[in-house]
Amino acid sequence: MADILIIDDDQDFSRSFQRIIERMGHTCTVAHSIREALAPQAGADCDLIFLDVNLPDGNGLAHIKQFQAAASLPEVVILTGDGDSDGAALAIANGAWDYVGKPISVSAITLILQRAMAYRASKGAGGRRKVKRSAIIGESPKIMACLETMGKAARSKANVIITGETGTGKELFARGIHENSGTPGKLVVIDCTNLSTHLAESTLFGHVKGSFTSAHESRDGLFKLADNGTVFLDEIAELGLDLQKNLLRVLQERKFRPIGSKEEVASNFRVIAATNRDLRRMVEEGNFRSDLFYRLNGHHIQIPSLRERKEDIPLLAEYYVEKICRENQAPPKQLTPEFLGALAAFQWPGNVREFVNAIAVAVDNAANEPSLFSHHLPIDVRIGIARSAFRPKPEKAQPVVIDPGPLTRPLQMPFVPGGALPQFRDARETVVNQLEKAYLQQLAEQCGSDVAAACERSGLSRARLYELLKKHAVRLR
Repeated sequence: MADILIIDDDQDFSRSFQRIIERMGHTCTVAHSIREALAPQAGADCDLIFLDVNLPDGNGLAHIKQFQAAASLPEVVILTGDGDSDGAALAIANGAWDYVGKPISVSAITLILQRAMAYRASKGAGGRRKVKRSAIIGESPKIMACLETMGKAARSKANVIITGETGTGKELFARGIHENSGTPGKLVVIDCTNLSTHLAESTLFGHVKGSFTSAHESRDGLFKLADNGTVFLDEIAELGLDLQKNLLRVLQERKFRPIGSKEEVASNFRVIAATNRDLRRMVEEGNFRSDLFYRLNGHHIQIPSLRERKEDIPLLAEYYVEKICRENQAPPKQLTPEFLGALAAFQWPGNVREFVNAIAVAVDNAANEPSLFSHHLPIDVRIGIARSAFRPKPEKAQPVVIDPGPLTRPLQMPFVPGGALPQFRDARETVVNQLEKAYLQQLAEQCGSDVAAACERSGLSRARLYELLKKHAVRLR
């Protein structure tokens, strides 16, 4: 028997869905909004959540991680009235277990439940292996999701791409994968920004004595040093196309020829690549080889920026204050609420790297004082906090002017005056559909095929825009 939570604002649908699930012998709770579903009693112990996309207080896709972070670690299945491939891709990318369209048949519900519960049983039988965090601090849903992927990557031999802004801790996650993998070899870090074309082959592949003027002795390359270990290619996007071609062959064959050697050398290593750039876009623009990207893209860890996980700031502050005090043999420091509030108010464009440097300066500035206050922080951080506190409010956006057309004409009422009235819900749905279609047609005329512009002008998310376009058979021109 499973505990199911349905989150859907369509009361008729959710009641019918609930009855079907309960007839199958499962327990089922219904919530009609995100806020209601996040209440402690709603689904704290649920195994599976059926989550609608369009809810009165937000988009279900944006809250998947939040629901998955519940103590029972539930699976999330996205529901939508108008399924489409873009919406499905977005749901899966956001961590959904599955994506289904409404209406949904009894047989489809049965199949989803069977598969989801078999998957949970399999996870339970295998156990959740604890991973060594390698100084990765945080308990936020986004960091916990990254740690889960890190554990999966460590248990496999697949290559890994780690993405995230500068300073988010990509090398920490690479070290975490290596340390948890149990491989006997080393973690070899290669900074791709420092690989000049004329020295790259010697650095990566090694050389034999006398192969060039300064080759006074034979030397193993970094790929050989990583035998039975891990190669971490930091800033992989900075590699030139020629080096990308050479790297691709090494990844395919796990063999290479040192400069001046007649024999190829084998090395068994796993590759972790990291970048703060969008590799998919680089592939589309011809700046990164597609075959190399697909070779590297096994597991993918997207590390959130610090401003996306501010709930972790107290833990980070406590950890690094204690660590820096210990290393500097400084007296222990208390973290005042005012100090923590200042840390939370800053946006941290340099992410955790900038955060740690600021903590180090604060500890130095406090010297022998027992407590940390905001005035101990670096001056540029304090200025940034002050500027944000007194930043003028943005001017009120001017309303979008819609050209005269279908929206200016009276909407056709779905009933004849003096005749029998339809139910209010049916009448409202007809009128709303007319309005939506007329609006989308004019939006398409004004924005053409520019999806980003259409989202900005309409205020719709990309997923919601696609859903409405499909519903009303309107195409962006």
